[in-house]
Amino acid sequence: MKQSIRARMLSIYDLFLATGAIYCGTLMVRSNYGIFAGDYPESWATNLPFDSWVMPGILAITIFGLGNIIASVFSFVSRGNGSWFVSLIMGALFFFGLIYQYILVQETYIVTKPFLILSVIQLCLSGYVFWGYRKGL
Repeated sequence: MKQSIRARMLSIYDLFLATGAIYCGTLMVRSNYGIFAGDYPESWATNLPFDSWVMPGILAITIFGLGNIIASVFSFVSRGNGSWFVSLIMGALFFFGLIYQYILVQETYIVTKPFLILSVIQLCLSGYVFWGYRKGL
């Protein structure tokens, strides 16, 4: 019983992250560069590997949006030792993607730290579900 609550918590959190990724990705694609143009420092423009926000928006929707939806379905439906694994992969992608962004741009932005916290929460929840299966709780 307690383990199904853990898995559902992880599933709901994955859906929360998917919703945010799809929303932000859609804003990026629709605006091309509009809402994000003034939000980032000019020094970033020379370090970014893209000219507009369309491709990062598409990547946010496909990788983090759809990926977290898949992770949510796995966490909700799968009742086995691997139900946490897709969420762990998505959390690691999110975390290391932010680290890579810092290495690439050489500075952090206002949302970098909250996003790091969100990725660590996803990793911890995945570990919590894994721990529950491991301990048989």
